[in-house]
Amino acid sequence: MEIQQIKRDLHGEPVGRAGSFCCDFCDAAIAIGEPVMYDIASVDEMPNLEALVDLPDGWALDAARCRECEVDSISPETDGWEEAVVMLSINESNGVLSADTTEITVVDYSPGNEGTYPPPVPLAFFTQHGYSMSRWGFLRNFVENTDLDIEPIQLYRKRLAEMDQEER
Repeated sequence: MEIQQIKRDLHGEPVGRAGSFCCDFCDAAIAIGEPVMYDIASVDEMPNLEALVDLPDGWALDAARCRECEVDSISPETDGWEEAVVMLSINESNGVLSADTTEITVVDYSPGNEGTYPPPVPLAFFTQHGYSMSRWGFLRNFVENTDLDIEPIQLYRKRLAEMDQEER
């Protein structure tokens, strides 16, 4: 993992939506004046997924975390994705929020050739939630913070519980 490349890829990237900045897991407002935890990801090797959806080139901001949703590690890791959890600042200029990677702290890192095979994701989920759904760490937080009780979500909960048992 090259920190300078992460800084180049992420610096100035727009964040938030419609003038607000919220946690991507629970929708809580996030204050701009202090460092923010972000999941970031870079495709390592995902040929099947690359054939279906447009994936980012290089490192991309994947999910902002409020204090309540912060983590100490990437769990579980996803094979095919280079993943990191970082702390970075957010700038506001003329009402536009963007990532400031002048100073960045890596909390945890997972190389792209480690972890569990990516979850099977219905194409409709990609349309609605983006490529994040193909990362187990994002999916864990998503299913823990959703009220949806449809079959794919039930299956993800079951598989995540199995993965937790395997780790013990």
